[in-house]
Amino acid sequence: MNIGVKLQRLSEENLVWVVYFFIIIAALLSNAYEKYFLETGDLRKQKIFRTLNITIFCVAFFIYLYFVIISYENVQELRDNSTKKEVLSAHVTLIASILFLVAGGLALWSEINRENQDTDIGVV
Repeated sequence: MNIGVKLQRLSEENLVWVVYFFIIIAALLSNAYEKYFLETGDLRKQKIFRTLNITIFCVAFFIYLYFVIISYENVQELRDNSTKKEVLSAHVTLIASILFLVAGGLALWSEINRENQDTDIGVV
């Protein structure tokens, strides 16, 4: 992979880290609304924190999808003269990225479909 592609990917990853910063803020805000809901029973606060959680999981899902695409491209760029360690590393990274994507999709589905507020899942 040439240096231009690596620099472009680093630039894109910097954007992902900025998005993660906003995810952290949204998660803290969601927790505050959930706490207020639990203390008061205000259903408007419940709707707000659930909407925030679903939004967070949607954004995270697309971040995970981005990493699957990047990992897949890395596997495709392997050359015939790549070492076994490079090949293994690229494939393991792809598998890990796919597992994160699946976990993100399941977390999103769970948050959308949960009826019982006692079953809380952490933001990944």
